[in-house]
Amino acid sequence: MNKRKRINKRKRTVKINLISSCIFLILIGTVIISKSFTKGDVNAEPVNVPITASVTASVTGTLKNNNETSNVLPKTRTVSKEGEKYIYDAAKVSAILNYKEKNDDQKIAFLTFDDGPSTTVTPKILDILKKNNVKATFFLIGENIEANGRSKELVKREFNEGHAIGNHTYSHNRNNMLFPNRKVNVPVFMKDIKKNDDALKNVLGQDFNTRILRLPGGYMSRVYYKDPNLPEFNSKLKEKNMISLDWNVEIKDSEGKRNKSAAELFSILKEEVGTKSKVIILMHDTYGKVQTANALPQIIKYLKGQGYEFRTIK
Repeated sequence: MNKRKRINKRKRTVKINLISSCIFLILIGTVIISKSFTKGDVNAEPVNVPITASVTASVTGTLKNNNETSNVLPKTRTVSKEGEKYIYDAAKVSAILNYKEKNDDQKIAFLTFDDGPSTTVTPKILDILKKNNVKATFFLIGENIEANGRSKELVKREFNEGHAIGNHTYSHNRNNMLFPNRKVNVPVFMKDIKKNDDALKNVLGQDFNTRILRLPGGYMSRVYYKDPNLPEFNSKLKEKNMISLDWNVEIKDSEGKRNKSAAELFSILKEEVGTKSKVIILMHDTYGKVQTANALPQIIKYLKGQGYEFRTIK
């Protein structure tokens, strides 16, 4: 019995010694590891992970899946898919008009039509452009857009056939509301632009957007009258990311002698184009401008013969 007690006592002693040894080794290991990974000893540099397009897309998708708010701006349409290959940056067109664009000898013609749509002239213009495979830029008036259902269908046709669309105000300075005393009324003007934008969106969809603007009478008329409100107006346009565009060629279908013939309009065009390499041509497709439509085939033929390519403005 005594011998068995001694054996059991010896076993307990061995177990205690083993446990003590294990605890001691664990404590030593912990001290060594913690010391090895202190900031001072490791000197690790932070890793910068570049954000790629795929990462961004993944994050955006995750946010959407979790119904969280994303900072990604919604896509907007300025021209149809058909018209994408014809567009030319509005900022570059502005530089051309302000003689700031370098002359690269590339001949480009921008056909622009103001004051539409009209149910009498605009369809003729569109038919001629389609027949000649030429795209143009239409600066539209809101009141004409909303005049009737057929006018709205013409706006859709312009867009769908690849033409560009610009803002020519909603009212076109009716009752001199935009330029009282020959000075731009900035708050009223910006409200008028917004109203026209809304008219366009109501026809073409809420994702439609245009940043090109043509003032009634042209921006040059504001300069001519030394409009003191131009700095404020320019600041508002910049804030809205809009570009005001005039022209450097006109066929005078809304100026001077009334009821010019198609031949007279064509003759004026040739004189105004002269030797210019890039021409922004002002014409009108509103009511009563049927001679403009009649002159258009000659105008297109002449410009093609002179080596011009046709582009639209975005």
